[in-house]
Amino acid sequence: MLAYSSGNFGKALVFSGADLTILFLLTDVLGLNGAQAGGLMLFAVLGDLVFDLLAARLVLHWRAAGRGYRWTIALAALPCGAAFGLIYAMPALGLHRAWMLAAAILVFRGAYAVVDVPHNALMAQVSRDSRARGRVSGYRLFFSTASALAIAAVLTPLVQQAGRARHFDALAFTGIGAGLVFALTMLLCVWASGPRGESGTASALRGDRIAVPLRDPMVLAMGALALLTGFAMPCFGRMLMYLGTYVVDRPGAVTVLLAALTAGQFGGVLAWTALTHRFSKSHLLGAGHAASALGLVFFALCMAWPAGQIAGAALIGFGFASVFMLPWGLLADAVDIVEWRHGRRFETGLFAYYLVLVKASGAGATAMIGWVLNALGYLPGAVQPTGVRLGMLGLGLGVPLAGALLAMLLLRRFTLDHGRHARLLRALAWRQAGEEPVSGLNRGLEKSSGEGVTLAGGAALSAQARQSMSRSIAAPAAVRS
Repeated sequence: MLAYSSGNFGKALVFSGADLTILFLLTDVLGLNGAQAGGLMLFAVLGDLVFDLLAARLVLHWRAAGRGYRWTIALAALPCGAAFGLIYAMPALGLHRAWMLAAAILVFRGAYAVVDVPHNALMAQVSRDSRARGRVSGYRLFFSTASALAIAAVLTPLVQQAGRARHFDALAFTGIGAGLVFALTMLLCVWASGPRGESGTASALRGDRIAVPLRDPMVLAMGALALLTGFAMPCFGRMLMYLGTYVVDRPGAVTVLLAALTAGQFGGVLAWTALTHRFSKSHLLGAGHAASALGLVFFALCMAWPAGQIAGAALIGFGFASVFMLPWGLLADAVDIVEWRHGRRFETGLFAYYLVLVKASGAGATAMIGWVLNALGYLPGAVQPTGVRLGMLGLGLGVPLAGALLAMLLLRRFTLDHGRHARLLRALAWRQAGEEPVSGLNRGLEKSSGEGVTLAGGAALSAQARQSMSRSIAAPAAVRS
């Protein structure tokens, strides 16, 4: 599980690094206005919609041919790392034209999708135990947070320096180095993981396809969670460079605040991972959103107090550890729920569906930030008027706060805990063995309708189910959830 999770170090290094710095790179380094930068990121949204679905189709095709997730990751690692390095070398190369930037961004995100879809889908096979999936989610975020230290200490200051002093060579070498580290990390990850946990058997491929059942309440709920996670919550990190440079007028504070955010995430990884053994992932995810909301409010109240801002960033990071870590464990459980309901695994398709929504909404949020800044009259490198600074505060603090509150309301409807998931796995085992104790599905959401077992825990058994149960005293234990 640790070998698999280590891949998140490289993934976070390039994707989170780009996510935090790309808009500032486009506006303050490459000289695009907010509307142009927003248009480029909207172009990236359209690219993500295509790339993740295409990556899922490629994965399904190659798995059917006997080439598993690990083979696909290894194939795309080097092109993805090279495209990332090119983006950050473009200022030094004098490549400032919009179409060149768009092409480089699309190549990077397309190659990243071919790595990201199979790496995330592999999580559903690393372990089928709900508690273990919570631990894997924690391990993944631990490696992601470790890479965040490198982003805060190296990449972010270099992007800021390039915007102020126009020194592009160090930025180019750093981008190329980060791309190389990404490629090596992913290759080592797939080598160290080995074939265990990944199966190309007919059982693992059972019904897996890209067209997921969009009407299923669990699929809809995970989609809503993906939109909130991708669009709203990362706005704080995306706006930190603007907040530090133009609102608090302390550009050097950005590195300190990112370090505090990362330190809070390290603490959160340890705390939330330890708690996943006792508490359901949905309850802990709701608690993480609550902690993030408190941190955002505290940060807003401390705009004139640097020490308070650091404490607020640390609390936000503590909450973000849960926010960005636990949805992946919930998604792996959702694969099992949807399999029980529809008789198909939908493993690759559901992970691609979630990734499309997370990444497209994230790029959409970046585009929205660019357009809003342009509409407010933002000018790179200038002293910003009050309206622009207030808009930056709204984008950096107000949007994620609203997202946290909405996510807390959504998560109140998730009821699948560790015990219910274990019983669901036993029911799936019955089905695979040729038994069919009930005809429906525990959807994992409160007040869902449908045949079979309800989310509140009551049993609505069909006649066939009652006959099956009468034939075996073990049936009730397998399906009561």
